[in-house]
Amino acid sequence: MRGCHGDEPGPLPPGLVEAAKRQLDQLTFSYRFSFSNEPMADLCGLIREIAPMERASAFFNSSGSESIESAIHMAILYWRHLGKPSKIELISRFPSYHGSTLGALGLSSSRWREAFELVLEKNAVAQVPGADIRARRSDEAECRFGLEQIEDAIVSRGADHVAAVFLEPISGASAAAVVPPAGYIDGVRELCNRYGVLMICDETITGFGRTGEWWGSSHWRGKPDIVTFAKGVTSGITPFSGMIVAGNVADVFLERPEGFPWGHTFSGNPLGCAIAADAIRTIRDEDLVTRGRALGERLRAGMDAIAAPSQHIGQVRGKGLLQGMELVTDRDSLEPLAGASDRLAAFAKDRGLMIYSCPTPLGRRMIEAVLLAPPLIVDEADIDEILERLADAVRKLDACPRVETT
Repeated sequence: MRGCHGDEPGPLPPGLVEAAKRQLDQLTFSYRFSFSNEPMADLCGLIREIAPMERASAFFNSSGSESIESAIHMAILYWRHLGKPSKIELISRFPSYHGSTLGALGLSSSRWREAFELVLEKNAVAQVPGADIRARRSDEAECRFGLEQIEDAIVSRGADHVAAVFLEPISGASAAAVVPPAGYIDGVRELCNRYGVLMICDETITGFGRTGEWWGSSHWRGKPDIVTFAKGVTSGITPFSGMIVAGNVADVFLERPEGFPWGHTFSGNPLGCAIAADAIRTIRDEDLVTRGRALGERLRAGMDAIAAPSQHIGQVRGKGLLQGMELVTDRDSLEPLAGASDRLAAFAKDRGLMIYSCPTPLGRRMIEAVLLAPPLIVDEADIDEILERLADAVRKLDACPRVETT
């Protein structure tokens, strides 16, 4: 797999398209509740090798939203099987985005909730630490604040009623790569242990090397009970997703004759499994996780340099090849610059650069931020070109930060 400029050394491994073609000639569908299939068994073994928890098992779906729904099912059934059927409530954070199905959207706190608010569960009750840069708290104070938010949510609902805490290890589209302060993920793990609650990490954005580790949660010691994933697992060749389950949780289902009796028509489909397996082997064999970490440092250094002279970039944040910028009226107030994320994304697009606009509500404010997530196969020349075009777009925003109205 080559970078955009084609200068990677060594022979190319079989491409993902070729993996898809091979599988198309063999088997494209088997119903998960009646049959297993060889690509699924192969992929399970590979997932177990890179999983962020011990004795992992895996379950596969077709989209990130489906995997979140499966994790909700598993969390509630897990406690029911253990004789605690009252543990059905879920806690998530704001801002966040976990998917478009009603269960996943009920865990989310983003602008996409608005039309469905009356039918959604109010699960997003703990604030993401670091999401409000106007608080100007130290990392230590921010960590305490974030953990207090989680603990207060568990205690107020009653630990006997809470099944799981859902979180994005590093924020994705909801808040543009907010990285938690040191100690926070480990602290959430300790709280979940103390109160008997599952810790579920949504790694739809942060999985498969995006942040410079196989998993975003792997930057810290605290291990999740369940991880959900999608997107990067097949590099866009086919819709595919899944969840990884720690051994102690999976054991509860493996001991039951029905196992985990939920899923969707295309859960574990062999075509998606074959492509995902080839993608993982490519990332592993070409050491793209390490490569992404190094190129992420180059990207971040360049973004910091772009931000330094601009009064409208309040913060640069992220890890690896997942980096964000928060846009503000000025650095003194750090108040959001209304409409700036859409405007900067448009300026970048005019210059041939695709970045993701992330306006998201936080209390009474609409946070303005953008997200950059170049592919793991970029090279140094690609990063430099991204930075050149981004710098030009930021200069355009600085020159006309507000839309003139008449």
